[in-house]
Amino acid sequence: MTNIAVGRPREFELIDAARDAMNVFWDRGYEGASLSDLIEGTGLSRGSLYKAFGDKKGLLLAALDVYMSEGLKATADILSRPGAVKDAIRESLMRYVRLSVGDAGRRGCLVVAMTTELAGRDAEVVERTGRMFRRLQQIYAAAIVRGQASGEIAEGDEQALARFLVCQIEGMRVLGKTGVPKADMIALVDIAMSILE
Repeated sequence: MTNIAVGRPREFELIDAARDAMNVFWDRGYEGASLSDLIEGTGLSRGSLYKAFGDKKGLLLAALDVYMSEGLKATADILSRPGAVKDAIRESLMRYVRLSVGDAGRRGCLVVAMTTELAGRDAEVVERTGRMFRRLQQIYAAAIVRGQASGEIAEGDEQALARFLVCQIEGMRVLGKTGVPKADMIALVDIAMSILE
């Protein structure tokens, strides 16, 4: 990461810095991430960090925004592919299986980690992460409506079904931290898919 000490940081440099900070918060948690850790992790000077993000909390929010934006885009891209909607939903759930096993699984989901750590005392984090969960639900609901229109998915409350899938995904991310085997995660996907029949 290039040190951004002079002038106004460019947008891509801010995104890179937020992504680097994301890894620090992921590894250490919000409280455990010291200013020194964040300076070292981002390559920013103290002055540049404060100028660009305001404070540690601002840097966390920027890191969450990058993480959530990239995750939502990956899911939306899979679900918007042409072809069978149920296949796309299964493929998206299998992506979360891959994120929920092995080293990735033990690292867990940054949104779940920050929500768990901060939601009881930080309304801004609750609002930010809650918005991401609602957006994920809407992405799945839109796919379910398409599947219902094509006859692939039985008629039903698309919002409730989508909310179930979001709960399934986030539950898998939590279970992944305990080392649940991939085969068990795939079995959960099979059960989720059976609910859409």
